Amino acid sequence: MFSFIKDRFKPNIEPMNRIYISQTALLNNYNYLQSLKPHADLFPVIKSNAYGHGIDNILKIYKWLPIKYIVVDSFPEYNIVRRHSKFNILIMWETLPVNYKEFNFKRTTFCVYNLETLQALAKLNKKLKIHLFLNTWMNREWIDADLLPNALEFLKTCPKITIEWVMSHLFSANPLDIEKQIDAFKMMYAQILDYWHVPTYRHIWASTWVLKIQDDFFNAYRPWLALYGYNPLAEEDPDYELWQKLQPALSMSSIITAINSVPYNEWVSYDPQWKQLDKSDKITVTVPFGYAEWMPRSVREKIEIEHKSENLKQIGNVCMNLSCYLWNDKILIWDEVFLLEENQKASASVSWWAKAAGTIPYEILVHLDRGIRREIVE
Repeated sequence: MFSFIKDRFKPNIEPMNRIYISQTALLNNYNYLQSLKPHADLFPVIKSNAYGHGIDNILKIYKWLPIKYIVVDSFPEYNIVRRHSKFNILIMWETLPVNYKEFNFKRTTFCVYNLETLQALAKLNKKLKIHLFLNTWMNREWIDADLLPNALEFLKTCPKITIEWVMSHLFSANPLDIEKQIDAFKMMYAQILDYWHVPTYRHIWASTWVLKIQDDFFNAYRPWLALYGYNPLAEEDPDYELWQKLQPALSMSSIITAINSVPYNEWVSYDPQWKQLDKSDKITVTVPFGYAEWMPRSVREKIEIEHKSENLKQIGNVCMNLSCYLWNDKILIWDEVFLLEENQKASASVSWWAKAAGTIPYEILVHLDRGIRREIVE
C-alpha cells in the first residue's frame, strides 16, 4: 500500500534516452518460432536482462502464453520472474550452494553441470527437479560422457531428486558437427534410461538449430536471439530467408541537446580525431548518449543515427555520456533521434552497429544500460 501511494505522487520525469519494446514483434516472433516446431515446447530465454529488452517487459507481454518454463541465468533474474509472474523457472547457469535455500522448489528447476552441484542439491533433502546438462563437445562446464555414470550412481541415493530434462548446447551449426553432437547426446541419453530415469524433456537446440534439426526425438527448444527478432544465421546460409520473417522488437532514441558551429580547422570531442576542414563552418549536434549508456568507443565515425528519415553521421571520439553528429538543416534542440532502429536494413540497426563495432548482435543488446527507461509499445 505504501509503495502504491509513493508511486502515485512521485514526479513524472521524462527521460532523455528511451528504449521502445514492440509487443507486436515479440508476440509475432513467439508464434512464428512455435509454428516451426508445433509439437515441441518453447522455453523463452530471458537471461541477461532479456537481451537488453528488460525481463519485466517480456513477462508482461508473454504472461498469457502457455509457457511451461522461463529460462534465466541467475538468482537475481529468478527473483524478478518469481515476483512478476507465475511461470515456472529454469536456472540455466549455476549459483553458490548457500543460495539454494532461497529458491521456491515448486517453481524452480536447476541445471546440473557437475557432481559437486548434484551433491549440494542432495544435501537440501528437498523434493526437487533437475536438468542434466550434457557436454556434446562445447567443453565449457557440462557433464562429460565419462563422468555421467558417476552422477547417475549418486542419484540412486537421492530419491527426492527427479531428472526432468536432459539438455545440451551445440557448438556449431555445421550439418556434420550437428549430426555428431546429436549422436553423442543420444548415447548419453541411453545411459540415463539404463538407470531407469525417464526425463520429460529432451532438447539440444537454441535459436539457430530450430531450422537445422528435424528430429522428433527432441521435444523442447530454447530460443535466444531469434525470440527478439534477430536472424542468427549468416546471409549465405540456405535457411537465412526463413529467419527474415522475424521482427526486431527493440528501438532506442535520444534527444538533441546542443547545436554547435565548428570553425575551419577546429575539432569536436576529446583527443581530436575529427577536424573541420571545410572553409565554411560546420554545424554539429550533441546527444546525451555515450559509452556509459552503451555506445562503444570503437564505433567512432563508423555509424549513423536517424532523424526524420535522414541519417546523421557520428564524428569525433565517443564520450562517457555524450556523442556528436553532423547536423542537417531540419534539426532542432529537443528533437528525437533514433540510435537503434527495428528495421534491420537501416544504418542504425543492431546488426549494423555490431558490424561497426566488430562484434555480434548479442553483445550490442546485452550491454544496453539497464537504467535506460524501457517502454512497451504496440
